[in-house]
Amino acid sequence: MKVLKFKCTLLSEVILNRNSATSGPNETLDFIPGSNFLGIVAGKLYPRDSDNGKMDEAMTIFHSGKVRFGDAHPSIGDFRGLKVPASMFYPKLSKPEEELYIHHLIPAEADMGKKQLKQCRNGFYDFSVSAATEGSTASPAAKLIKTATNFAIKSAYDRSSRRSKDEQLFSYQSLRSGVVMYFSVEIDDSEMSPQESNELAEKIKNALTGVKRIGRSRTAQYGLVEIEEADYKEVESGQPVKTGKDKIVTVYADSRLIFLDKYGMPTFQPTADQLGLKGEIMWDKSQIRTFRYAPWNFKRQSFDTDRCGIEKGSVIVVKIPDNCSPALNSRYLGSYINEGFGRVVYNPSFLNADKEGVATYRLSHEDSGVKSGNKPTVVKSSPSTSSILITYLRQQKVNESAEVFEKVNDWIKNNLNRFNRDKFSSQWGNIRNMAISAPDYEILKILLFDGKDGYLTHGIAKEKWAENGRLEYFKKFVEGLKPTQAKHIIVNLASEMAKKCKD
Repeated sequence: MKVLKFKCTLLSEVILNRNSATSGPNETLDFIPGSNFLGIVAGKLYPRDSDNGKMDEAMTIFHSGKVRFGDAHPSIGDFRGLKVPASMFYPKLSKPEEELYIHHLIPAEADMGKKQLKQCRNGFYDFSVSAATEGSTASPAAKLIKTATNFAIKSAYDRSSRRSKDEQLFSYQSLRSGVVMYFSVEIDDSEMSPQESNELAEKIKNALTGVKRIGRSRTAQYGLVEIEEADYKEVESGQPVKTGKDKIVTVYADSRLIFLDKYGMPTFQPTADQLGLKGEIMWDKSQIRTFRYAPWNFKRQSFDTDRCGIEKGSVIVVKIPDNCSPALNSRYLGSYINEGFGRVVYNPSFLNADKEGVATYRLSHEDSGVKSGNKPTVVKSSPSTSSILITYLRQQKVNESAEVFEKVNDWIKNNLNRFNRDKFSSQWGNIRNMAISAPDYEILKILLFDGKDGYLTHGIAKEKWAENGRLEYFKKFVEGLKPTQAKHIIVNLASEMAKKCKD
């Protein structure tokens, strides 16, 4: 087995939609699927003629499953980050950096009802810390790897009239530039000569490395990345563990997993054999999250069949016989492994816990201030000029809040009579929701007042707001607000108006 390791640095924002829907809000993935790197290599190496020699090579690289393009995960330092395991839980009124449990290792007799455990679901973490600081009793801490996103609203362009197309407004969420990700390409060279293996590896390296474009809107300002060779470390598989009367193996989904049943249909319940083990799956101990999407086939200009599978970060617990001691190594399982699906890690160290189910690791943030132990350390500073600044800023915040409520009350006093004769409560509620969810003041004005797509300028709302000068007065009020206060004022105004108007 030959493993090629790479670093992918985002030089611009990158759009990788979580689903294939063309309408409604679209969220971006927080990692880069291996299919993107397969596509880069295919663009360089896939033959465009009927040369049998080149076609044989293409079949080996892209269709045989012998070459596996792994997912790129956000990373820090020289360690590849991992999705937070779905078997990590924390009490509802606590934080994961304070108290953390491993679900399948919590004793059956433990009373966890009062704690109301919540599942950790989001984020990538650096699990490189293998031991606590020497001489300290603190648990090793896994640091959160932040992947910031941006949100933008775009409009399609009408080339004939040289302006934006009507009714073609859409939104994009994207990963910000500067994020560093690590990924690998595995080559199963068991049936190749050393020379063939080395030549194939060099071709893949040459096709991958350099400045490339991935994701959506690559012809615009999105998708620019730089790929280079880089060595990094990652979590290794461990050996089976004994818990009470059972001997178990935990299967951690490093990438998304897709399995097919005996009828060739996708299944969310793989067998132990499909997980590379002999034993029985303990479904009550396992934590599985699922996904579904339809990939777009550019060559055929249509969607492929839906892909349904087990989400990255899921944990499956398998009970194996006491006399069984399998050699466990990270590997690829299931279908579509050439695109990075199917990579699993057995018994990773971060899923260890004590006899009470308390996790060996704890989760922390770089700026959380967590020092030793399970409680954050509060640092008190002595009086200085900084305290004068803080006092001033707090006073400014109080003054700003007073100004906000004054503007709201004045507008209601002068304009409430314009809305008393009709039902407006639901519409004010919608305006409040838009103000809360809009990324900034400018986008909020577009959502409310855009010529054709604005909430108050089309449909039933248009007719009702056109009466009695309602839209005119409200628009003038909104456009006269300070950008720093606008969203706060509109949220408060809409809340109060929803209470006062009939529905």
